[in-house]
Amino acid sequence: MIIAINGNRHQEGHFQAIERLTDTLVSHGHHVVMAEQFLDYLASHLGARFSAGIDYLPLTRQPEADLAISIGGDGAFLKTARWVGNAEIPVAGINTGHLGYLSAFTFDQPKEIYQMLLNGEYRIEERSLLRVGITYPEHKKSHKGKHLPEYLTALNELAVTRGDIASMLRISAEIDGLSSLNYMGDGLIISTPTGSTAYNLSVGGPVLDPQLQGWVLSPIAAHSLSMRPLVIKDSSCIILRLEARGEGFSLAADGKPVTLPIGAALKVTRAPYVIKLVQQPHHTFTDTLRNKLGLGNTLV
Repeated sequence: MIIAINGNRHQEGHFQAIERLTDTLVSHGHHVVMAEQFLDYLASHLGARFSAGIDYLPLTRQPEADLAISIGGDGAFLKTARWVGNAEIPVAGINTGHLGYLSAFTFDQPKEIYQMLLNGEYRIEERSLLRVGITYPEHKKSHKGKHLPEYLTALNELAVTRGDIASMLRISAEIDGLSSLNYMGDGLIISTPTGSTAYNLSVGGPVLDPQLQGWVLSPIAAHSLSMRPLVIKDSSCIILRLEARGEGFSLAADGKPVTLPIGAALKVTRAPYVIKLVQQPHHTFTDTLRNKLGLGNTLV
């Protein structure tokens, strides 16, 4: 089995556990491929011998693997999901970060890691992604000298915000060709069920079951109390058009921002592929809400 591994460069206290993991995988005959920056980081702390028998790939090159492992927090998991891209390789998270909402494992319980991952004793949940196509005014492909993307994808959310503009944004949201909904404020979040517990939750949006086929549109610092979060089906097509007094606005896909010029139109649809999230066999959505968010804990 080919196993691709990526992680963040904040692994203090976990170096020996990571070394044991890679040694175990290699000793069981698995081919380990590691993201180049992560491998360099580990080798600088564990010594050059650590990289013996491990191949590497840049994050710009999609791995060909049977399983991907993310080591870190939710940010590392999202980066690993981008690395995997449309290959639909199952992604297992080992949390060494703060919350690790998307991670099924920790190094505190190594037996679960080895038994489940090595023996394939895990469950896979398919998580949908958002895709946003960007149309620029007068075919403008750069802003302040920077090349601009044609589309972005997100597992958690797309966030349209003011960026460094002082005035509020006026956002027109046309859903499936119907009359537009108009938002005024600091911005708008479009969240998947996976991301409903992330940025969306912090602005008062609802938590969605991760298997629900829907999205949440949640305004940020809305100018009117009538602007409320809205849940729609994820087969929708959303066209966003923006107005503001400044020159640009910020579009962030899973927290990774790009500045776009005012006049750019955004077309949001469901991505044509999914991320396969590895879960422990008997784990449930409510387990995660209770254990990691504290939702529904018994009061004493």
